[in-house]
Amino acid sequence: MSDSDVVEKSDGEEKTDPGAIRHGNFMNYYQFHPAEGRVRQLPRGVWQRQRVAHPARKYAGLDVGCNAGDLTYILRDFLEETMSRDQPEISLIGVDLDPILIEKARERNSRPDRVTFECLDFLSEDCGEMLRRYLMQLNKTRFDVVFCFSITMWIHLNHGDDGLEEFLRKVCELAEMIIVEPQPWRCYKNASRRLRRAKLEDFPLLKELKYTRNPVKHIEDILRRLCDFQRVTVTAGNEWGRMLLIYERKQES
Repeated sequence: MSDSDVVEKSDGEEKTDPGAIRHGNFMNYYQFHPAEGRVRQLPRGVWQRQRVAHPARKYAGLDVGCNAGDLTYILRDFLEETMSRDQPEISLIGVDLDPILIEKARERNSRPDRVTFECLDFLSEDCGEMLRRYLMQLNKTRFDVVFCFSITMWIHLNHGDDGLEEFLRKVCELAEMIIVEPQPWRCYKNASRRLRRAKLEDFPLLKELKYTRNPVKHIEDILRRLCDFQRVTVTAGNEWGRMLLIYERKQES
């Protein structure tokens, strides 16, 4: 099942194919890709690696493309359980460009002191400024971890190769560790086909992409070559065939 195999769009528009969507902002996404499945993929022994060099009581995470917040809440619980011995104060912020999804995430937020949601386009200047203010409130300069689950394809399709590079550079500038779940190339083709079947404009930059066929390889290359991050681990694929790339900032000598 691809990211386009959903039953409803968040903006309420009726389409012949409800998977015909341009930015990945699906209303019922986690009914098809349960958040619990993502957490089961995450290793438990990597979260303290950067804290050895940068000890702090507060631990900050960012969920980019958080949708309605289902995964954001579960990620915070996971981190709290995994690091229970050290008992850091764990705070997460989720950002998404869809205001309806962000409102849904906020409506059921039982821990506003530890979980925050903002409607922002990550590639905008406003988003970078807001995230830096958020970090300043925690007396931090970077997030301990940034999660990018099933978002790189949508960045790539809408902003091209340069946009994918810019996105990953911006994430890494804000992160000590990054978790990326890339969509395989078949999902790119499915997303394009669904737009065309719905008689909508195809992704204009799709034919210009040079980072094709193997998104995992290209993303790993960008993280190493342009971001100077190093691999921690790559997980096995989940039930829908996606692996998690876990990279971290190289420690200064």
